Amino acid sequence: MRTFKRISVFVLPVVTAAALSACTVMPQTPKYPIYMENRPVAEAPQPASAEPSPAPVEEPTGIQPLGSKGGITTTELPPPPPPPPPANTVATKPAPSAPKPTATLPVHDSRAGFVYTLQAKDTLFGVSRRFGVPVQTLYKMNGLASDSVTHIGQKILLPEGAKDKGVEAYASGPAPERVKAVVAQADAPKPAVTPPAPKPVVSAPVATAPVVTPPVAKPVVTAPTSAPSKPVETPKTLPSDTAGIVKLGKGRFVWPYKGNVLVRYGQLAPNVRNDGINIGGPEGVDIVAADEGTVVYVGDQVKELGNTVYIRHADGFYTGYSHLGKVSVKSGQKVAQGQAVGTMGKSGAVDRPQLHFEVRYTPSSEIAKPFDPTLVLP
Repeated sequence: MRTFKRISVFVLPVVTAAALSACTVMPQTPKYPIYMENRPVAEAPQPASAEPSPAPVEEPTGIQPLGSKGGITTTELPPPPPPPPPANTVATKPAPSAPKPTATLPVHDSRAGFVYTLQAKDTLFGVSRRFGVPVQTLYKMNGLASDSVTHIGQKILLPEGAKDKGVEAYASGPAPERVKAVVAQADAPKPAVTPPAPKPVVSAPVATAPVVTPPVAKPVVTAPTSAPSKPVETPKTLPSDTAGIVKLGKGRFVWPYKGNVLVRYGQLAPNVRNDGINIGGPEGVDIVAADEGTVVYVGDQVKELGNTVYIRHADGFYTGYSHLGKVSVKSGQKVAQGQAVGTMGKSGAVDRPQLHFEVRYTPSSEIAKPFDPTLVLP
């Protein structure tokens, strides 16, 4: 009996402490896909800096559907390159002896000295590394942002001090052309030009001959012909406000896969933002085009998004499909609404099968901005 009492004296406090600790619930932090984390809050604009700094990977203009880690650019998605080196560490090369062709473009930045033409798979980070120009400087000189969309053939202004280090994987175009600024010279004084004095004309005597007047021809009267006039087509004005965009897109799209929305659109936390919606479903099911259009990008250059397809639609709309398992379309292909573009997968930085779906819009510029896909889905 004494032994039992001694055991109870030591055991009961231990059991009580273990029971209390089991009742304690640790707070759980919501888990989002990796590529959505460490994103700046949209409402707090970041000041532009002339020094290079790690920036979010550009998106695909056509998108590259080109811009942020969560979405689009128009022709090619950028890879996630390492931060660009500081401008003062770039080794310079002697300028070529042969003169380069001159391109005449309006210059928006007085520091612009060259213009480079983007090629397939080119990114602003690749251009930054090749010419030793901080990517923030490229954004500022070309009126771009971190979520800007670029496309093949787009002209990128470079500062006067840019040095070409040679072709690389994500800046594979020819050498840049020298920019000649277009300057108005209407008010510049022009030198006065004095015309030469006219020489005196000496007329020789000419024998006169009788003047013969030809018969006057009767005017020919042509009956008027009436041709049907073609109606003048007024160019379509596309909206730029959210309400107008939603009205234009409503009823146009279908769900690429009707499943549970795992992650909604928008700012989810101070450093977490989603540029689309993430839809869950079983691995291997078909993912279909939300509307008819042309495939402008197929690839996995943004590793966090995995296998990705972007489609350009009418009236400035784009849609993006990421984390695909298999891809069944190719770039430049025409697709119909409801046609399979791939299968549900978990490629990229996710731990379960899901689809990252984006809808982007641009009225006329080269920057397609994302908005909530649920506003235009049925």
